[in-house]
Amino acid sequence: MFHCADDSTGTGKSFLGALAAKAIHDFTSLNILVVCFTNHALDDILTSLLDIGIPESSMVRLGGKSTSRTESLSLKNQPRARERFDWESINPTKAKLGLLQGRTESAFQEYMFRDVTRLDVLQYLEFTVPEFFEAFEVPKQNDGMRVVGKQGREVIPDYLLERWLKGLDAGVFRESENVLFAGHVWDMPRAERSKKYSEWKAIVEEERMVGIHENILTYNKSHTKLEELMSTRDLSTLKSKRVIGCTTSAAAKYGFSIRAAAPDVVLVEEAGEILEAHILTALTPSLSQLILIGDHKYVDVCKLS
Repeated sequence: MFHCADDSTGTGKSFLGALAAKAIHDFTSLNILVVCFTNHALDDILTSLLDIGIPESSMVRLGGKSTSRTESLSLKNQPRARERFDWESINPTKAKLGLLQGRTESAFQEYMFRDVTRLDVLQYLEFTVPEFFEAFEVPKQNDGMRVVGKQGREVIPDYLLERWLKGLDAGVFRESENVLFAGHVWDMPRAERSKKYSEWKAIVEEERMVGIHENILTYNKSHTKLEELMSTRDLSTLKSKRVIGCTTSAAAKYGFSIRAAAPDVVLVEEAGEILEAHILTALTPSLSQLILIGDHKYVDVCKLS
């Protein structure tokens, strides 16, 4: 653990961090991931690493922004191996992602703004509780005629369920075979009917949430697959560098590539400005050292078990 004189600026914390990075670069074979909260802080520390003697060829900067001094470190400016993207896999994965996104957004909107209807409950009963579904299924007419109820209104698919919920009998279908066969369903007290219907609605609501959750999981898996496919050309570059620099946002964006590059050391500049959760994306299974540089009195080197 290295202590600075106080927690004010200009005490040499960043310089000490650069010295630590230089020592790791020159005297070990460990690779370093430098993480900052802002692009400005990232460019400052990368410039310090260049000034202290770490060669440009050893470093790469992730993200779109840079200064004139660090522009040459940008990933887009690195020489690339002539590796072609696997478009036959990428295009279908992109299409699947678009479909899943649309499906998930639609399901979420439906969950938030559309209540479970009697037709939704009937659909649930058809496949899970056929005994009740058959009691509420409006008999089909084989003669092409339409059945109407009072006031000449056409009978709709949830006609029987609606009457059942109101505590009524089966109306124009009271003598139909499926209603007579399900006499025990139609004999239920109204309070018991309401309770049963509330249970079914709750199950349908839960199934809708489960469907959204499954869509999100599938989307995440497909997104990870696409990230892997798109990172093919970057991996060889990142694995060839001793120092990778990025902001916390870029650490999340390039998560797969960083994990594949397997940095041994993570050096966090201005750690006091960064939430712990933002650092977690940079902590890979290969990590053995975490160096925190900040204004709170010290530069801390943590050994990870």
